[in-house]
Amino acid sequence: MTTDHVQDGVKTTERSLALVGFIQRRDGATLSELVTELGLAKSTVHKHLSTLESHGYLVKEGEQYHIGLKFHHHGEYARLRKRGYRLAGRTVRDLAERTDEEADFVVENDGRTITIYESYHPQNSYRDDLFDTTSDLSHSGTYYHMHCTAGGKALLAALPDERVEAILDRWGLPERTENTITDRETLFEELSRTRERGYAVADEEYVDGLCAVGVAVRNPDGSILGGLAMSVPTYRRGSEGFESEAPRIVLEAGRELEEALAEPADSEPIV
Repeated sequence: MTTDHVQDGVKTTERSLALVGFIQRRDGATLSELVTELGLAKSTVHKHLSTLESHGYLVKEGEQYHIGLKFHHHGEYARLRKRGYRLAGRTVRDLAERTDEEADFVVENDGRTITIYESYHPQNSYRDDLFDTTSDLSHSGTYYHMHCTAGGKALLAALPDERVEAILDRWGLPERTENTITDRETLFEELSRTRERGYAVADEEYVDGLCAVGVAVRNPDGSILGGLAMSVPTYRRGSEGFESEAPRIVLEAGRELEEALAEPADSEPIV
């Protein structure tokens, strides 16, 4: 295959990915909207759409194209293929059940975190927002900037400073709330405190009304698996010793997960 053919293939893939990304961001898009967005000929865009639809990656509802469930198929495979991720899912469920609070597990992906497991208290007043694709609340597949969540800050603190700088160069420090850290010096000071105490804290830094504690979880070889976090509404932050108990609980859950990771793969069932 010639270099020109390779470049053409890459360009075609880039266009398909841009099309999919736009459809997801808009929660559906028409052919004419995609033509305008991509600046391509109508026939070219239609070919991309038809190909993706024929393979189940898009579905057409009326005049709009939407993301298809084929992506869910691949996403579930990516989440379940690693034993560590499956163990993390069990830890998240156990942590939420034990505390009646929200818990999640995130991994770093291309400089941001993506939620791969989450568990919410069934009596949450805002739980219905989880089924709103525009909601700020976490659900599986949600991407976050790393500087404004407990799990993300725990992972940043576990990374070399050069890697943190590279992440900030690419993604910046966008402000989510008035509590979000938006300058590098302050962030690196926070990461230093995180390393000293062993856990990260996010105090209404991503969304108002929610505070969280997070820890980095490592594989037996020392590499980072992901970040485990527990969140509570701010009105409960001062109750029942949250300031002292939440870090202890999350640190303990993180240690238990690391111990499970160190056990032989066939030593216990994963449910």
